[in-house]
Amino acid sequence: MRTGLATLLTGGALLVPCLAGAQIAPLPERTFQTPERSVVLTVSQDLFYDTNVSRGSDAGAALRGIKNEDVRAAPTATLNMVLPRGRALFTVQGSAGYDAYARNQSLNRERLSIRTESQVPLAFCSIAPELAYSRRQIDLIDVGATDGVIVAAGRNVQLVKEALGAVTCGPQFGLRPGGHIGYVNTRTDTRIARQQEVRETSYGSALNYVHPSVGIIALFARRRDVTYDRERQFFPGRLSSVSITNAGLRMDRRLGTRLQLVASLSYADLASAVNPPGAKNFDGVNWDFSATLRLGGRLLLTTETDRMITISPGFSAETVRQTNYAGSLNYALTPLVQVTASVSRADRDFRLAPRSAFGITRDRFDTAAVRLNYTKRQVTFSLRGSYQRRDSDNDLFDFKGAQALLSVSYAFER
Repeated sequence: MRTGLATLLTGGALLVPCLAGAQIAPLPERTFQTPERSVVLTVSQDLFYDTNVSRGSDAGAALRGIKNEDVRAAPTATLNMVLPRGRALFTVQGSAGYDAYARNQSLNRERLSIRTESQVPLAFCSIAPELAYSRRQIDLIDVGATDGVIVAAGRNVQLVKEALGAVTCGPQFGLRPGGHIGYVNTRTDTRIARQQEVRETSYGSALNYVHPSVGIIALFARRRDVTYDRERQFFPGRLSSVSITNAGLRMDRRLGTRLQLVASLSYADLASAVNPPGAKNFDGVNWDFSATLRLGGRLLLTTETDRMITISPGFSAETVRQTNYAGSLNYALTPLVQVTASVSRADRDFRLAPRSAFGITRDRFDTAAVRLNYTKRQVTFSLRGSYQRRDSDNDLFDFKGAQALLSVSYAFER
């Protein structure tokens, strides 16, 4: 992985001429940055060519009734609003679009999402409620099925509803205790695909130390209680549920320097009602690390890695331990043109995943991509090429595929 990333980054640098006046985009927002008011409506049209729509083997595509090579048109409208009001802040992120396939019309589907967040001061505390809703075709890379329903699972709309809330109290700088609670409900519109439905409740607390020259350092503990649909029982007569508890240390240090860092390290404990002999043990160290390094005014390097215990949205498994690695390079060729090269890898282990013709117990997913953006005033043209590969313990879901994207967008700002 490291050799491939180094080769890609070095090759990208050698291809770039030295042009005066080119500037990379600003660094991501800082830890204590006060956002400015903005309202941006973006309309875009993407044309996407894919050599492997099913995200699986040719045999798997045939079982799902999918033609692997296809072209997809995707018009989209996106709204981003940031509205500060004194010490309060309100944000809205929403998008509406449609995916239209040339050969796989059964996969044609709308894409809807909206998320609202706010920060409201109350006495010496800050309250942060959040609501979200999304509706989309489930990603085919994460769809497995029991015998006889694999075709239906390939044409499945996923609906996700979220409600979250957090509170932090104390002075602006110094010790600030806080807590949060959240609820996520995932449903599908295909009755025979109910194994993909899940309800999740999360809650936790943190003790934050806040300092303008240090950032935010926090001791935290959180718990997630996950319950699957009744039809997704791993053993007869037992409701499929699991609890995941994490406790550890988190740091947020984005202070406007050339190097920005966000990291957390925790120990995870998985509590399950079902622990048969030979079941995988996911207890252990989890982490989340991301760093951004700016070199001069034209080069931006980003690296990320994390490990987490999560749920499986499609394959029949109780939980998944996923480890991600990613890196990217962003270089300003000219004041109007930027090139981005990126690589990523995801390793997954599935717990209590039955060995069957339509399931997997582990997989590895690799991606490499290059993107070229040309932006003038409010118009952006993009070209992107990517390569994907998955290796698993079931040949039905292994694949290699290439994708190409042509995109044009226009942003209305006020």
